[in-house]
Amino acid sequence: MDDGIRAPLMNIGDFSRYSGLSVRMLRHYADRGVLVPAERDGSSGYRRYSPAQLREAARVRLLRDAGCGIPVIAELLPLFAEPDALRGRLREHLDELRAQARRIADQQALASRLLGELDARAGHPEVVERLFPAVRVLLLRRTVADYPAEGKLWDGFRQPAAALTAHDPGVFGDTVGATYYDDEYRDADVEMAIWREYRGRTAPEGGYEIVELPAQHVATVTHRGSFETISEATAAVGTWIADRKRVRTGPIFTVYVYGPGRDPDPATWITEVNVPIAPSAV
Repeated sequence: MDDGIRAPLMNIGDFSRYSGLSVRMLRHYADRGVLVPAERDGSSGYRRYSPAQLREAARVRLLRDAGCGIPVIAELLPLFAEPDALRGRLREHLDELRAQARRIADQQALASRLLGELDARAGHPEVVERLFPAVRVLLLRRTVADYPAEGKLWDGFRQPAAALTAHDPGVFGDTVGATYYDDEYRDADVEMAIWREYRGRTAPEGGYEIVELPAQHVATVTHRGSFETISEATAAVGTWIADRKRVRTGPIFTVYVYGPGRDPDPATWITEVNVPIAPSAV
């Protein structure tokens, strides 16, 4: 029964002890509008909490330990009075945590590959100046979401390639590659083409073309390992070109000497990064 007598307020130290939240965090939460003290002395700045706020503090701890940041905690606290809404929002948060876990797993895998590839490589990648021979290819040119989306292009390439190979097992040659047409690195809307050496006379439907790629003078660097670390190769060839004051004359292209189409293990992949350049005047 409510007798109109208010329970005595607790100082921040006592509230910290019973809530399991540090004084520093209690001040931080209050400054962000979460778990605001019941009273704050205007002259001394002392903060006092109601014992009833301990339940709210327990919820703050639960949400914090469940991976919720302060904005999400502030959003979810009022929803404890609306269980159905809280359940839905917690399911969304759980989906976000699962996505974060997948990203962390991918990062762990990349770090592990980096360690392995560092052990396998020594020194800086060697840049070689050479003539890349002309090649006739079956090519598909598209603007894709980002560079990793190249894999989806290759997934789509498999069906027509399999149909062509079933009709003529020798229709494709050994040279497989991709060309990147944007002058700068792009985080989105990347224009590229994938291609395979081709001896056939007709192109499948769906935007495929038969193209004669001309012979080109190129600076080439060979990268071994996963595509995530291929920036080492592009950095090496970029440095080589800049140091020698050479001029790029066309879009960069890669040749997949040994790639995921042959072996899913990135440790076995061999990729050539080629930059077309004007022949040396010397």
